[in-house]
Amino acid sequence: MSKFDAIYCDFDGTITKYDAVNTFLELYTGDKWLESEKLWIEGKISSMENAIIQVGLLPEITPKQLDNYIESIEIDNTFLDFIKFTKEQNIKFTILSDGFDLFIHKTLERLGIKDIPIYANHLIYENNRFKIEFPYHNTNCDKKAGMCKCDKVKENSFCYIGDGTSDLCIAGKANVLFATKNLHKYCEKKLIKHYYFETFGSIIERLKEGV
Repeated sequence: MSKFDAIYCDFDGTITKYDAVNTFLELYTGDKWLESEKLWIEGKISSMENAIIQVGLLPEITPKQLDNYIESIEIDNTFLDFIKFTKEQNIKFTILSDGFDLFIHKTLERLGIKDIPIYANHLIYENNRFKIEFPYHNTNCDKKAGMCKCDKVKENSFCYIGDGTSDLCIAGKANVLFATKNLHKYCEKKLIKHYYFETFGSIIERLKEGV
């Protein structure tokens, strides 16, 4: 088995099969959300500013519409096996997301997953409208993220699993890194040591082999 003190993991596009926040924004704002998204990717605005703009674009949405969307969020088919594996191995597992805590909590509840620490931006839903708060914002965050992932890692040695832009900073600090999609491309370009993965099942096998 690999030796590290904890595993930290992104949610959207990593645990889920697609980015649940972006898909939600596309469903209810069309392509309006893409303007600020482009500015964020280019580094012209922070992810916190981007989230505020995008949440502000959302129209009134009924509880049934919201529940139906959250019910539709798909996760990696082997993620439940991975959670079982971490518990069997007594490995601390934490979700770090610059997305919406509401989506994460509701999705995990639906799957019967409990007792996983979750740090994410706080999406508030009241009277069919949304607003967002940032309880884990760090003014010293290098990436000016809404939720500073690096700030939540306390262990000297840790494993990180991620897929995209919000993972770029913490990826370079992980002792063991599993990357997919855009994060994998970034790591290849920057020559950051990592292990490419397609499913959590492949991560289990790699961890069993030792990395």
